[in-house]
Amino acid sequence: MLALLCALGAFALANLSDFELENGNSSTLTFHAGGADLSGTLVMPKNAPDAPIALLIHGDGPRDRFSDSGYLPLINALLNAGIGVFTWDKAGVGESRGDWLAQSMEDRADEAVAAISRVRQTVGPGNKIGLLGFSQGGWVIPRVANEVRPAFSVIVGGAVNWRRQGVYLTRQRMQAQGVLPASIDTAISEELKSNDAVFARPGQPAIPATRPDIEPRRFNFIARNYSEDSAEALKTMRGPVLAIWGSLDRNVDPIEDANDYKRAFAGHTGRRVVQIPDATHALLRGRWFDYQLESEWPKWKIALFMCLGRHAYEPGALKLIATWIKAQ
Repeated sequence: MLALLCALGAFALANLSDFELENGNSSTLTFHAGGADLSGTLVMPKNAPDAPIALLIHGDGPRDRFSDSGYLPLINALLNAGIGVFTWDKAGVGESRGDWLAQSMEDRADEAVAAISRVRQTVGPGNKIGLLGFSQGGWVIPRVANEVRPAFSVIVGGAVNWRRQGVYLTRQRMQAQGVLPASIDTAISEELKSNDAVFARPGQPAIPATRPDIEPRRFNFIARNYSEDSAEALKTMRGPVLAIWGSLDRNVDPIEDANDYKRAFAGHTGRRVVQIPDATHALLRGRWFDYQLESEWPKWKIALFMCLGRHAYEPGALKLIATWIKAQ
């Protein structure tokens, strides 16, 4: 038993290094977009100045460049595979100015294009630069890839239609709470009717006072993006694309949205759509991290994630991403 405990302790200590950036050369880059100065970190593998570089496109929420250290195991896995990473604080978070809640998905795409330009200015012409985005990044990356041609695009847990994604998220939450199917259908129908009346009024401004249950800045963010649908942009995006969903995704429908991607990609080369069994929205191991939101994790699950590091991801998920990027 003592030997087992020692082995487990050594395993946990070894994985804690996934939350440090000792395997790469880091530098701070600033760039300007949307009238604000933004700050991020470029991390390159040691002794690999010509490595491909993935720009991390955040999902929803006030995320800093490393997503409260949650991105570090992913970044270290990419570094070990010979892939650099550039990631930045969202507008109004960390050292970046502006306000992410005042952004549309088009604003976020413009920001990513500016980030690509800044990285290219820093590293020169020799590195391939692409995109790796999560969740809400699925509305950003197709826009970027229609404006510039990234060397690669990886979309993890991307939704196609904002309104439909909200329905799926609500249904999953109510199912987890044990609500009866008929009651779920009724609640969703009423919620859609209310949301459409408030947010889907062409030519008329959405009024925060109509939904006092939503913080006004968040309300305006929803109103600005409620009509988002990436179906058309997916058809015309340039460069190779890898789209991935975890089969246990509680935020985005991994079947319906994957089928939408397949239809959009029909007839195009360099497109791959993958569903990873037993993985979550963020591609973590579903047996341990099957939650809709990170804020729902009990403290012991946070500790488990820290002990596991990159091994918190469903086996094969990070290797799939890294191998695919290197192959482009």
